[in-house]
Amino acid sequence: MSKDCSCEGYFRKIIAGETIGTFLMCFFGIGSFATASLFGALDGAFQIGMVWGVTIAIAIYACRNLSSAHFNPAVTFAMCLSGRTPWKDMPIYVIAQMVGAILAGAILWVFFEDSVTHLLTTNAADMSMVSKASAIWCNIFPNTPNGVVSMPVAAFAEGIGTFILIAVIFSLTEGSNLGKPSINIAPLFIGFTVSIIITTVGPMTNAGLNPARDLGPRIVGYIVGWDKIAFSSDAIIVYVIAPLAASICATGLFKIIDPLQKLGYK
Repeated sequence: MSKDCSCEGYFRKIIAGETIGTFLMCFFGIGSFATASLFGALDGAFQIGMVWGVTIAIAIYACRNLSSAHFNPAVTFAMCLSGRTPWKDMPIYVIAQMVGAILAGAILWVFFEDSVTHLLTTNAADMSMVSKASAIWCNIFPNTPNGVVSMPVAAFAEGIGTFILIAVIFSLTEGSNLGKPSINIAPLFIGFTVSIIITTVGPMTNAGLNPARDLGPRIVGYIVGWDKIAFSSDAIIVYVIAPLAASICATGLFKIIDPLQKLGYK
């Protein structure tokens, strides 16, 4: 096999793994929030967080033979910064993640368009207004009428949540960490980490923690009619810039701790 064919196959595997995995994560994760918002099918951040966590674990198990199962540009960025993933692979990862998230957002719109229309009509609202229906596709803060969350606090919350997630991923997958679980169960712990982050950050910002998970459905929301509220500078700072900044911080922590782990202990 030629080198070009080998590279083509390598990138096709990444595209398949990241697209499928990100689609599964967004379809079931955002879908759980949709059924909670529109039908009252789930109750509270814990139940929605558990759906996210289980879905992420399943997606990792399903796709890690194809790609590194990042499903998140912030994770990919951290892996490139740490030297685990080549920088040349980053555009492929991010494009595939965006495709998966957009597909999930589009299919969820097909599922719930009639229910959204009914909800807006019942509440004498329209798609120029922020609502619990618009929040399914366009993350908002605060994600509850009971909270008061400023933009800096929302960005800090998203950043801390993403920082913890990436730090845990480093910890659970680094060979020098003698306390890490078996590779066979590490995806479960990564999923549970997302679950517990959502229980705290979810009521504040919807717990995006992932630029693709935010931007993909947001693009769909813009297209279907939430164009007046879909994009704002605050949303970009909170849901895109803050997670990417967290990637840098988490990678810095990893580079400090990893040499210490390699020293061993008595």
